[in-house]
Amino acid sequence: MQIVVLTESWPNDGAGAMTALQTADAVAATWIAAAADASVQCFAIGDGGARSGEYLTGRRVPVGGAEAIEAGRSLVLAPAGGEKRWEPHALATALLGLAAEHAGSRPARTVIVPVGDAPPAGDATDLWLGGIAQMRAGVAALDVVAAVSSQRPLLGFHGMSAALRDGREVDEAIGLAAQAQEDRWAAIARDADDVASVPSLLGSSRLSDLPGTGAAGGLAYALGAIGARIVPSAPLMATLTGADEAAATADLVVAVVPGLEPRSLDDGAVPAAASLAGRRGLPAIVLAPESRIGRRDLMNAGLAAAHEGGSGADGLAAAVRRVAQTWTPRR
Repeated sequence: MQIVVLTESWPNDGAGAMTALQTADAVAATWIAAAADASVQCFAIGDGGARSGEYLTGRRVPVGGAEAIEAGRSLVLAPAGGEKRWEPHALATALLGLAAEHAGSRPARTVIVPVGDAPPAGDATDLWLGGIAQMRAGVAALDVVAAVSSQRPLLGFHGMSAALRDGREVDEAIGLAAQAQEDRWAAIARDADDVASVPSLLGSSRLSDLPGTGAAGGLAYALGAIGARIVPSAPLMATLTGADEAAATADLVVAVVPGLEPRSLDDGAVPAAASLAGRRGLPAIVLAPESRIGRRDLMNAGLAAAHEGGSGADGLAAAVRRVAQTWTPRR
């Protein structure tokens, strides 16, 4: 039996968490020990954040304020110096450097910028340097992709400011900050949307209304304004790491995540695993420390089951053994 596993992270007993790579290694070793005849391939995809490129094995080269990791014909960027958040000015420098280097490439070189949903280290609009139109022209030689782990739009009832208020609606200070944020970005979008309108069959659509533009404190929108395509991070990482290809011959797809709640069904390893399995008629399951999802919602999301486990390496190992015994019983 062949199992494909996508991992984000797993909480430790105390503070912090096991990384996606540590989680992948632990799951693979434990599952094989529990079911020796199983073939287990684990792929660390993380949370879609700025350091997602760490889970790829391609050659790494410094470029401007970033590091570029080769992934087939694509380049995946990560902040230089091991930083965990993007500094917009440094990212702009990296993109302009790559655009100059690959100006004659046909087709255009794809450059992937994982932004996840963490705000940048600075104002997102600093990415535009001297202006949106100039920056669009400067990176026009590239096929830029912004990989996000949230599908919220920039503005509106479900936008970036709504996320700031979520769960804290009674806090007046938070409400004022959220309104100020909405007003600021609405003013920015009035000008930027005119430059970055998105053509569609029904005419041009406002960039600020598109899913994902409110991710990463507006950095996804800033990238979209200079021509980047905005796509969900987890399915993209599944393709780049080889999980998509491995799933073609799998019997089971598993997502290992640090928590399972309603928003987990929209972004991250869970929907990526369900998609990999669904396209091939395979069962997909989830392993998390705690599940807040009912059976009906799991089924609607294309998941066969959710299993819970304790925190820390021992808790993860015990949970993996139970899952292995359930889904890969010894013959």
